[in-house]
Amino acid sequence: MKLSKFAFMFFMFIPVGVSAQSAAEADFLSKNEELTNLFRHARKTDDYKACEDILRKQIALFCSMDSLLSEPFGYFKHKSYYDLACIQSIEGKKDEAIRSFAEAYDDGNFELTYKSVMEDKDLDNIRNEKGFQTILAKIKEASDYIKILRNAPAYSETTDASDLPVITYLDKDDKDLVRVREYFKLDSVAGNCDELTKIRKILTYIHDKIRHDGTQANPRGDRNAINYGSACKDGAHSLNCRGMATVLNECYLAMGIKSRIITCLPKRFFSDCHVINAVYSETLGKWLWIDPTNNAWVTDDKGNMLSVPEVRERLRAGLPVQVNDEANWNNERKVETEDYLYSYMAKNLFYIECWTRYGFNTESDKNIPVNYIMLQPPGCKSNAMLEGSIAVNDDSCFWAAPGA
Repeated sequence: MKLSKFAFMFFMFIPVGVSAQSAAEADFLSKNEELTNLFRHARKTDDYKACEDILRKQIALFCSMDSLLSEPFGYFKHKSYYDLACIQSIEGKKDEAIRSFAEAYDDGNFELTYKSVMEDKDLDNIRNEKGFQTILAKIKEASDYIKILRNAPAYSETTDASDLPVITYLDKDDKDLVRVREYFKLDSVAGNCDELTKIRKILTYIHDKIRHDGTQANPRGDRNAINYGSACKDGAHSLNCRGMATVLNECYLAMGIKSRIITCLPKRFFSDCHVINAVYSETLGKWLWIDPTNNAWVTDDKGNMLSVPEVRERLRAGLPVQVNDEANWNNERKVETEDYLYSYMAKNLFYIECWTRYGFNTESDKNIPVNYIMLQPPGCKSNAMLEGSIAVNDDSCFWAAPGA
């Protein structure tokens, strides 16, 4: 009943950039989580009748939401219909399963990949049915992410840099970043080594220290490295990809390394995207691809570390890219190049978002609101873009060196 190895690994980013939930949203999420836990228990015991009843309650819960709130949380309804289709398929209720599968897909309003649907054995009983095959053909076309990325218009180079806000980075001697450096003992972690080795050492340290879980919300309270690190001590909690990137970003800044939190988004945002770091290497003069969720960086076929824009353009041009051999998820599963870059990240590189300032507790600082910049192909506009965000089509401006 899983959609794919990566499909929901980085979930819990709904809606993009929203920092606080309304009481109605919080109430919905609480009730939905309770039903989800009941469903998981029923599924483990193969109590299919209970599974159906619970899933129908989840769907009804979503349908009872105010229409103003329902759009960002539509994922839950579609996911419940998908699970319902799986249960009904197992039970041999073919017609009902196909109807539920159609409700899940909803003419492309729910993100399904051809590979994940083909690998889901729960759907085997309806796989050869005409109604299923019709929807599957549409999914196959919509999930050809390399093709979608390659068909994106090329960036323009017409933006006047003076029209954009200067992206700022907090100095390592700031008292809060000093606290971060001391809390994580980063001087000892980094040791006396060259810049690139230092970047990789700090990445692996945070990846190994904090567990990733994309199905859970981050700990309550301020969103900074110390609060998150304390909450996750000894495995007491975990972080989603945004939380992982937040911790790593403040660690790099604390060591005097300029770093950004980068949100990588698909052409059409549903429920899933991925958040990584772009770390500026003075040695190489570019923003390196650094992913704390997967202890990952990306190289070309000769082993040269690549920047975020280089990875995107090489995927578009059909040039080789590969993830490092050490890349893994929670030291439990090796990350493979094909799944990670050519499938998952090819989907999530249509739009790229960064912040206008990077420091300590940036997204929780009520005194200095953070703004967002979205890099978009000309003629395209992300449905995940927040009101008031700045849109640019010029990648040279977006990826300018610190202080340029």
